[in-house]
Amino acid sequence: MLNSLHPATRLVGWIALIVFVQLARGPLLWGFGLVFVALGLSFARQRGLRLIRRARFLMIVLVVLFTFFTPGEALVSALGQLGPTHEGLALAASHGVRLLSVLILVALLLETTDERTLVSGLMSLAAPLGVFGFPVERLALRLLLVMAYVERPPEGGWKALLDGRADLPPGQGLWVRRQPLAMSDRFVIGALLALMAWGAIR
Repeated sequence: MLNSLHPATRLVGWIALIVFVQLARGPLLWGFGLVFVALGLSFARQRGLRLIRRARFLMIVLVVLFTFFTPGEALVSALGQLGPTHEGLALAASHGVRLLSVLILVALLLETTDERTLVSGLMSLAAPLGVFGFPVERLALRLLLVMAYVERPPEGGWKALLDGRADLPPGQGLWVRRQPLAMSDRFVIGALLALMAWGAIR
């Protein structure tokens, strides 16, 4: 079903899910987290675990900062104000679920959408900026080149990129198929944007 959606619609849907996770509270937040983790383990297990492993220090810092530096009732009475608090633990848990959900959503997007499709979607979303002289095509080509190097680093690594000695990865050409937005895609994108705006102001 995802393949039938326009790339721009997929991107806006992905952004909407991230926004909803940030706005969710209480049981709804935990429900989002549970569903996303289940989807990630089912469809993007390796990529999801790799992203979580790379962000592990950020998650540890997040837990420590919220748990130990949030005022409230002491979790361990013997430590007093120097120890963790109930309120801090609750905040650390909720923000940890948000961060974990975002990482899983990134993994799902990358697992189900290749880089050319992502760039095509970004081009469609940024197309209105072209009226003001914004170089949409140039930005898309640069982004595609970065993604190609991230997936298949050139010989010599990042030093080759800085020295300008890096060539395109073998067999790689820079091309993007631009797809027109159908009326149904425009409707879905408009509805998602309206839902995000409503969630942000309520």
